[in-house]
Amino acid sequence: MTLIVPNNRLAAYEAAFASNMQALNLKPQTRFMTALSGGPDSTALACLANRYARSHGKEHQAVIVNHNIRPDATNEALRVNQRMKDRGIASRILTIDNKSPATGLQEWARNQRFAALTKLARQQGAVLLVAHHHADQVETVLMRLAHGSGVVGLAGMRSVTLRDGVLVARPLLNWHAKSLVDVLGLFGCDYEEDPSNQNSQFERVKMRNFLRDAAAFGVFRADDVLRLGRVMQALSDYLGMVSAKLWHAATCLFPTGHAVIDMDILSDLPQPVWVYRVRQLIRQIGGRPYGVPDMSVTRLQKRLLSGQNSTLGGCQFVKSLRRGESNSFYVVNELGRTPEAVDVAVDDDVIFARCWRVRTKQAGRLVHAGSLAEL
Repeated sequence: MTLIVPNNRLAAYEAAFASNMQALNLKPQTRFMTALSGGPDSTALACLANRYARSHGKEHQAVIVNHNIRPDATNEALRVNQRMKDRGIASRILTIDNKSPATGLQEWARNQRFAALTKLARQQGAVLLVAHHHADQVETVLMRLAHGSGVVGLAGMRSVTLRDGVLVARPLLNWHAKSLVDVLGLFGCDYEEDPSNQNSQFERVKMRNFLRDAAAFGVFRADDVLRLGRVMQALSDYLGMVSAKLWHAATCLFPTGHAVIDMDILSDLPQPVWVYRVRQLIRQIGGRPYGVPDMSVTRLQKRLLSGQNSTLGGCQFVKSLRRGESNSFYVVNELGRTPEAVDVAVDDDVIFARCWRVRTKQAGRLVHAGSLAEL
């Protein structure tokens, strides 16, 4: 980014941020919520977003999630919260009470964090702002490449996505980490250092070290990876556009949270497009935040073409027995992998079984109809 005016760097940064926010096309939204870890990236985002919101007559709040993972987590959350209040930025702390697992700690923390943040954002009607930046995007594309992702995965993170009924916006995807540290220096704002960023046991840290070494040896540069991501984003959008008519002719999606797909009509889709579309459907019905590997979807196609019932990504594919639907499959949420009951409070707004949004004016319990006989 060529932002710098020697004696007016902060104004240049703020102008660049305003341009990024406007490009997100979030004009109807009146509230913004920054996911604040306390590190330099999210702290800079909170400061920039607050200035932007004030200048545009919109509300903004920074929200800190305390996972209770590290011994000093609570004190750190309090420090970060006070740091925001000292700067006149509205903020609050959400505490995760669930016990952390022995393995898969980062994924667990990420899922817990997003669940808490999106629930609050739904209640407030806010857009959730997250501080993913240039290096995060590069690491994401490479990690997905290493996991065998297809077109959608290699497209990287989108600037605006929908998660649990909430718009999630990433206005810093083209910003470099050093620029965000510079922003905090200009604001005179301190930040926290997360020791997990140096823990080479975590995949993202391993990829960060790999990128550093690859650049040092001239194997490839970060911009080469981003170029791949941009190409895949364009290709992903094109696949969605050209396959829309045929896909809608072959698929019926019902408000009850299930779908019916006609394998005869879908056979006219090229293999990569079939994988692209069914992968999206699995996310819709199964309700998982991330897609299943493309190779798994290819194996699923072979099983369905041979008439076999199957499961994938929290979904069950069950062959229809109705006359006239000899080659159709019902796609339903796999109940055995979802909670059978969830308690709700008055005015609650929850995502049930990963795929239904439920808003209620009374306290009670949500259950699957299939579980009623067991209660």
